[in-house]
Amino acid sequence: MTLVESYLQAICPLPLDFIWHENMSVYLSMKKEKGRLKLRLHRLFQEAPTPVLEALIRMALNKDKTSRVVVRKMAHLYFLQNRGEPKILSAQGQYFDLQAIYERLKAQYFSQNYQASIGWSERSQSGKFRFITFGTFDRHRSQIRINPLLDDPEVPLHFVEFIVYHEMLHGTCASKFDAAGRCRVHTAEFRRKEREFPLYKEAKEWERGCLKFFKNRKKNGRS
Repeated sequence: MTLVESYLQAICPLPLDFIWHENMSVYLSMKKEKGRLKLRLHRLFQEAPTPVLEALIRMALNKDKTSRVVVRKMAHLYFLQNRGEPKILSAQGQYFDLQAIYERLKAQYFSQNYQASIGWSERSQSGKFRFITFGTFDRHRSQIRINPLLDDPEVPLHFVEFIVYHEMLHGTCASKFDAAGRCRVHTAEFRRKEREFPLYKEAKEWERGCLKFFKNRKKNGRS
């Protein structure tokens, strides 16, 4: 057990389980289960001063709002200092130009002050399709990455546009902690704005059958 883990356990009346990770989007989550407190913590908390660690435990046990502000400020400052430069990605695909899609959506649905870079992420080498992450939004680097599987002539344009729109929404809708201390990025506000996309129903319908589509593409050697 590390010094930080030992200190957190010493000030917490419940037994603690720790999982450390590097996920900047969901840097903290907690769950009470069978008399134990399970903490999933970004490694930034390994460098946190004592007041932040104490605030973290108060937040976990009592849902203390003041402590939540302390923890969030610590995380915000840490990510500002360690965000680095975003990796330069190409927005021009073989079939879809993400920059053109981004600019079109920005003009229609977002403020002209909205700023984010966008590009195709590196192609995954994983062998099976159990689920697909179509896009990600890095809030700390203001960067949108889209899965290159979507750069396919048989993928509907409106679906690619919907995924870009979805990721752009993450730049305007703040995440929130729920009563259990979990960070929710798809809030009620987010879901409401997501449904404002004109072809929302069509995009979600295509999404429901997409695993079979991509499996067939892979089977036929076209992905």
